[in-house]
Amino acid sequence: AASRKQSIEHESRWLNLTGFCLRPGFGDALDEHRTQKLWKSFHDGPFHTKNVQVRSEWWVLWRRISGGLSASQQHQIFLKISVLLKPGKGGKKPNLAPQEEMELWMTLANLERLSTEDKAARGKQLLKNLHPKKSRPQHWWSLSRIGAREPLYGPIDRVLSPKIVTAWIKTILSQTWKKPQPVGMALTQMARLTGDRKRDLDPEVIQDIIDWLGPHEWAVSHIRVLREVVPLAHLEETQMFGESLPSGIHLRVE
Repeated sequence: AASRKQSIEHESRWLNLTGFCLRPGFGDALDEHRTQKLWKSFHDGPFHTKNVQVRSEWWVLWRRISGGLSASQQHQIFLKISVLLKPGKGGKKPNLAPQEEMELWMTLANLERLSTEDKAARGKQLLKNLHPKKSRPQHWWSLSRIGAREPLYGPIDRVLSPKIVTAWIKTILSQTWKKPQPVGMALTQMARLTGDRKRDLDPEVIQDIIDWLGPHEWAVSHIRVLREVVPLAHLEETQMFGESLPSGIHLRVE
């Protein structure tokens, strides 16, 4: 770890490889020890703070291993990210490089042990930032993870209420989006059936999404999980996690 001080390139590679090798932060006998050892560096932050790539890789690292962090540790990450994403005077967006902002949102979205209040506040902010003519797929991925009905590793009681997510869905459906495919993915994850009455949305809302997805050929698999309870497949876990998982690792709800 000390070698990352040598140069921007050393630190960028170290952060990237450490997160890649330790993802998803749990699943191996010594992962808890490794994760806790790595956590000691969190409050120090990256060494080359003026470099956008290093700052971005810093957040990629914590996104990748977030499943191995406690609720308290995830909340500390949330507080740091929230300060960076907080709108300036007059509601102006923070002055962040696009790559860094994207990684901040993706990291925040993977913190499944956050309170529902924290998730709702940042999800509402993210939705406001999405523009019908220009929005990045990674932002839709982030919104889908924040409002997902089926968590990858977190507790069920931290899933957002149907009422909050339904309001987001109605806002999305009321607009015309230039690139509908990432929108459809997000809608599907926020509305997929789980068989749990406390998490599932009203049938009328789900039908509105199905009608919205209907004209698109790519939406066949999306529509299926809105009509019947389908367990998360390994491929879906990989897509929701944001990248491939180590061989043999399967994410499971607490």
